[in-house]
Amino acid sequence: MSESTCRRRLVAGVAVLGGAVLLAACGTSPSTPRPSPVARSASGSGGTVTFANQIGAPPTYIFPMYPIQDAQNSDITYFQPLLWRPLYWFGHEGTAAPTINYRLSLGYPPVLSNHGRTVTVRLRHYLWSDGRPVTSRDVEFWMNLLLAEKSAWGIWAPGDWSSHIVSMDFGNPSQFSISFNQTFNPNYLLYNGLAQVTPIPQHAWDKTSARGSVGGYDTTRAGAEAVYNYLNDQSKTLATWDTNRLWQVVDGPWRLQPGVGFNPGTGFASFVPNTRYSGPQRPRVSRYELLTFTSATAEFDALLAGRVDYGFLPFQDVALRQRLIRDGFRVKPWLYWGISYVPFNFANPHVGPIFDQLYVRQAMQRLINEDQYIKQVFKGYGSPDYGPVPVQPPSQFVSPLAAHPIYPYSVADARQLLVSHGWNLHGTDAPATCAHPGAAAGDCGTRIARGAALSFTMLYASGTPAFSQIMQAWKSSLAEAGIQLALSEAPFGTVAATESGCDASTGKGCSWELTYLGAPTTTYVPVYYPTGEIILHSGAPDNVGNYNNSVNNSNIEASHVQPGLDALYTYENFVAKQLPLLFMPNSVYQISVISDHLHGVTAQDSTNHIYPEVWSLGKG
Repeated sequence: MSESTCRRRLVAGVAVLGGAVLLAACGTSPSTPRPSPVARSASGSGGTVTFANQIGAPPTYIFPMYPIQDAQNSDITYFQPLLWRPLYWFGHEGTAAPTINYRLSLGYPPVLSNHGRTVTVRLRHYLWSDGRPVTSRDVEFWMNLLLAEKSAWGIWAPGDWSSHIVSMDFGNPSQFSISFNQTFNPNYLLYNGLAQVTPIPQHAWDKTSARGSVGGYDTTRAGAEAVYNYLNDQSKTLATWDTNRLWQVVDGPWRLQPGVGFNPGTGFASFVPNTRYSGPQRPRVSRYELLTFTSATAEFDALLAGRVDYGFLPFQDVALRQRLIRDGFRVKPWLYWGISYVPFNFANPHVGPIFDQLYVRQAMQRLINEDQYIKQVFKGYGSPDYGPVPVQPPSQFVSPLAAHPIYPYSVADARQLLVSHGWNLHGTDAPATCAHPGAAAGDCGTRIARGAALSFTMLYASGTPAFSQIMQAWKSSLAEAGIQLALSEAPFGTVAATESGCDASTGKGCSWELTYLGAPTTTYVPVYYPTGEIILHSGAPDNVGNYNNSVNNSNIEASHVQPGLDALYTYENFVAKQLPLLFMPNSVYQISVISDHLHGVTAQDSTNHIYPEVWSLGKG
């Protein structure tokens, strides 16, 4: 398992946006006792289904307009979408392909007009759990908060689709339209634009304080900021999630069980059916529980003890696969749509100048033995990454160049790169040092002083033995080329907060050098078209290493507007060659272990969404 944490031409007139195209990551064995049984579901088999969350990151944020530090799967795929459905749902229960699912979407297929500059969406008939209809006013509410608080939204990127809005029309309760000052690549607009929209209950949430009344505050920028600040503060108050009446107004198939639905100390969450859910499948079980663990060992012990219906097999325990099958479990690899990487901190005042040198990045990439890590650490359950678009699952989005290694593993080539650029090697026990400072050919590079050492620190996510094994193996390979790596580990949330805390303009929080969140590092959710604006555009919230390259920015922006795949490939190939990130191998998302008593899990979605409303319990 990835046990971590834990991306056509528009014609004039009218066209329908469609097709299939394709950000984030993730506990103690739950010490909270299960709540007393609730009433049996009228629409299904009843009972309680338990699902194991990813290691090291319990849910941290409930409001679906989340900041980047809370964009982990335990929040954005295992939690929030169960309560509030996005305008467009991506993924299918029954296929691994990352495609749009109109059956589960609140909106009908969007329609383009005005030479492709206006998009119109008609809404399906959905109800909030308090009986009020979901209308275009709820979409407007979301958009007003988004436009007022872009930089707080973890999926925002400079120059993205929302920056080009010129007008919005929400006059029809069952339909809305948005007009832009340019034409977009339709895949980008649907998969990375409209995919971000989640209608939220204006009639219940449009307030600025707990005691204040609901109003139209969001219709002014100042009012929208005040509403956002209130909802953000309420979302950060984890202890009240299951008692706060705000979060009980949902349109998804589930709601938090009032009073006992969330324990912020353990990450335990309990969901019960929303009896007014308007979608195609109401929950069949009486309760769904999300269990969080501090380590893969704790999760696996709970699985063997029968406390988990849907869990995962740690890589170090793959040899027990047949035992699990004999004991009444199905074992199924789960692919995901994302990539794994190590970001450089280009804003670090000490090692940033070294990271600026392409040859250094090339040498370090050549010392990542992806095939070995997949075979020995992931036990064959994985695939390599050569660029910013995943090789697996197969898609049209990976370019022919980035489908193959550009910098294959080679200690000899890495050593030659460093020696030819003015570094003296001193064996495996001491770091290489710069002997030829300067910017000429054969020199170490701009702003690198004589005697500077190739010695770096790496902070990586704890709790997963596989990640420790990869880091130790990479450290040994780096040492063979004179690069010293000092390793330290911390919980996933700590690593994520550390790397996202660097302010390049002031230097505050920029002392970290390299980090590793594990596999996956980033999933392309809920921006499914892998153009990179979230992780690599200058100023983007998940551009944690502060990479700033004008050519890369232009390539990303071109992929937003130019039809077809050529612009995406240009972006992808540039990044694969320039290495603003060090690409690491992907494991499968996890090796799922599913009880034979749990039915309805026909396949596992590469967008990492789950569908507990279609699950049921019975004899295997």
